[in-house]
Amino acid sequence: MHLFPKNTLAEFYRFALLLTGNAKAAERVMAETLSEVESHLEQVRNETSRQAWLARRIRERCLRDHTGDGTPSPRLVREEDESGAEPEILEIEAFLLAQRFHALPEPERSALALFYLEFFTVSEIAELLKMDIEILSDTLGHARELLQSSLHTMQPPLP
Repeated sequence: MHLFPKNTLAEFYRFALLLTGNAKAAERVMAETLSEVESHLEQVRNETSRQAWLARRIRERCLRDHTGDGTPSPRLVREEDESGAEPEILEIEAFLLAQRFHALPEPERSALALFYLEFFTVSEIAELLKMDIEILSDTLGHARELLQSSLHTMQPPLP
């Protein structure tokens, strides 16, 4: 049995991506955090404690070590078609969203990322972030407003 199922790790990678705004930084955070697991097995005995430990460590590492390293956004290469044409390079919208998400202030960024992760209840998120439930609710509302405002500035004006 694996400590962290593959789909769980994929979700936590997305969490790291939202916090860092950068794919390479998120990959480093995940690799560094997962390398710690063996030395912290006593803290990760059941699924709930494993997820809480992983979320806490990823967040700590993202906030401490990876505040944006200037690496350009990753690109997706569309595979060559049968005509032999050069592959087209496309920006990945998810990474653009992650950059906007990363621009949110703390603790709004972490609160919203944990909320969208959907592994934790609101009370568990409050505990992870050491916040009162009412303050967390206000923080989530503010984070949504900021993200929505940021996303509206991404869209091109209507003709």
